[in-house]
Amino acid sequence: MKSLSIILRIVAILAAIAAVALFFTSKGKLAEKQTALEQAQAATRATQAELETANGRIASLDSQLSKERKSLADTKGKLESTRSGMYTARQEITRTQQQLKETKSKISAMDDAATRLRADLVKTEESLASASKEAELAQLNERIEELEKSNDALKQDLLAAESLQKSFSARRKSTESTGHYKSSFSPNKAVAVQPASIGATATIASISTESGIIILNSTPELGLAVGSQITLIQDLKALGKVQITKVTDQLAVANILPGAKLGGLSKDDTVKVMH
Repeated sequence: MKSLSIILRIVAILAAIAAVALFFTSKGKLAEKQTALEQAQAATRATQAELETANGRIASLDSQLSKERKSLADTKGKLESTRSGMYTARQEITRTQQQLKETKSKISAMDDAATRLRADLVKTEESLASASKEAELAQLNERIEELEKSNDALKQDLLAAESLQKSFSARRKSTESTGHYKSSFSPNKAVAVQPASIGATATIASISTESGIIILNSTPELGLAVGSQITLIQDLKALGKVQITKVTDQLAVANILPGAKLGGLSKDDTVKVMH
């Protein structure tokens, strides 16, 4: 009985030792599990914070995406409006090009008409010049003959005056030598012959027979006016007619009319102007 009691006691002690060991072992595992649980909760909180941050970012991205979609919609609207404007502009350019083409055609037709009119005008001026040339030259020749006659009369009067002056000088010397003087000269009471005049004198500033333009140094005495036709005379010869196109304080520009023979004139030459 004693041995059984001892065995039972030993068994009880072993059981107690085992229970204590089991208790300490369980307590250690429980602490580990508690630590693991706390770590898991910390990880869960961190994950939840990251999740909330991610949700915030997603919300921000959604807002930004909405803005981008709205901006894209506005851009599409503007693009459609620009395309519509470009289409309208192309149509307008097409119409403008068509109008420009028609205008160029009209201008070309007007240029042709102007060329024909210029040719007709030149022919008309030439015909008028040739028609009036003979009559004008005849009048000029008659006037030149009258001027030549007047010039001859003036020369004769001048020779007579010179002869009379010589005779008077000889008588005066003879009287002075004898001491007596008696004048036999009776003054001529007739009106003196006035010198003939064709017109005012003008100086040529520039001339171009190729372009048909002559420029005269203008003075008020010339009495030139735009549109008037004048005859140029040199050495009592009519050279031809010119038509005044522009008059300034110092110059007068004129077109050389058909039939005029001004090839012998050059800059600084002087001519008579007859209206």
